[in-house]
Amino acid sequence: MAATRRNLSYIFAIIGLLVLPTAFSLSYHAITGNPNLRPLGVTSDSMRAYEAGGAEGVRIVALVDWVPPRTGGYSRNRLDRAITRAFNAKGVEVVVRFKPGEEVTRVSYLVGNSTIGPFSTARAAEGISAAVDAYRMHVPFK
Repeated sequence: MAATRRNLSYIFAIIGLLVLPTAFSLSYHAITGNPNLRPLGVTSDSMRAYEAGGAEGVRIVALVDWVPPRTGGYSRNRLDRAITRAFNAKGVEVVVRFKPGEEVTRVSYLVGNSTIGPFSTARAAEGISAAVDAYRMHVPFK
């Protein structure tokens, strides 16, 4: 019985030695926002964003080429809300910007230097997962 307790305490000590440094550095990052001690999460983009004073250097912009007679049955407010809700469901914020279009209303997603799309309003949801994946390559999970 005493040997079992001693072995169990050794196991807990080993687990503690492995987990405590990671828990400490993750807590430090959560409190201060400083990525220097984030375990396995420091990238040059996150360091530049932190040094520039921002929490994140990359964001998703949904750029809508708006052609009023050919919107696929959407109003500006309804399309804005639909895109925003879709990204919020994935835990990501998006900025929706409208600009005058030429032929038909289309949606493109800008993530850093990447452009995903354009998609028609009926197919706009097809690019959301790709945009979120591209965003997660730049910005680690919160």
